[in-house]
Amino acid sequence: MSGLFNSFYYGKAGKADFTPEQLPKTRVELFFSMLRVRFSSMIGLNLLYFLFSLPAILWTFINYLAITSGSVDPETGEQLAEAAVTAGQASTYLFQWLLGMIPCMMISSVGRMGLALTLRNWARDDHSFVMSDIKDTIKGNWKQALIVGFISGFSLLIAYICYMYYGGMSAGSLFWVFPQALVLIFCVLWWMATMLIYPMVVTYDMKLRTVIQNSVIMVIARLPFSVLFWAVPTFLPLAIGYFIPSNIPLLVIGLYYLLIGYALYQFMTISYANSCFDRFLNPRIDGAEINKGLRDPSYEDEDDTVTDEDIKNL
Repeated sequence: MSGLFNSFYYGKAGKADFTPEQLPKTRVELFFSMLRVRFSSMIGLNLLYFLFSLPAILWTFINYLAITSGSVDPETGEQLAEAAVTAGQASTYLFQWLLGMIPCMMISSVGRMGLALTLRNWARDDHSFVMSDIKDTIKGNWKQALIVGFISGFSLLIAYICYMYYGGMSAGSLFWVFPQALVLIFCVLWWMATMLIYPMVVTYDMKLRTVIQNSVIMVIARLPFSVLFWAVPTFLPLAIGYFIPSNIPLLVIGLYYLLIGYALYQFMTISYANSCFDRFLNPRIDGAEINKGLRDPSYEDEDDTVTDEDIKNL
């Protein structure tokens, strides 16, 4: 039993999951191969991240109860029924929820940063010392994680305020639709950039400002893929739960996020980040290894070479 815990804490040092000849040829093959190998281990990482997400979950649950249980009339002090909650009161609740989510996202961002190194290693068939790597990553990058988490939470709050303000202004002039849409675009662009920010922080020795600039540039440079890798895993489970009016899909989605949802999402985005790094950053860095985890093309050439003896044996 002690060996099992030591293996989870330290990992298997120096042991990859494939020999050089067995390495996947493409990134799609690499992703699914490593997902199959690491799936059960990602459940443990997901449960660990759940601990960092507890403040956000509890804060959301508290606000949900406040809305569904009714509210108090500020003039009379009487309890209002759920149906009597006005749009203005709902807007106030949403503002308070987004404001409280800022520190909650800062805490969850620390957990996301901690998982980034392990998942990055797994995504390119590197070993990881798992808990040791998570502890060291948090210790060395917690300041960057707090800043990124603050910006993420603040971006949602500012996007909501601007969207409501410009939405009210657009009732008198369609001109205000443009800044309203622009605010949403900037918010989405930031959240897509976070797919690259966390793995870039744990991979390269750069200032956070440089990391953010490079992440935004790479996201824009590969915009269709960036939208795909961000939007599909983010909204597909939510869409399933929204459009299927039943408690069973909601229960399944809840278990999905509790057991594997977040770790799987970050594993997908980090796999995408690795491809961006190999395309834009690693070729410009002396000594940086490119296409790590993929089969060396020389193996393909050796297999396809026809010798004179092969011809005689035909």
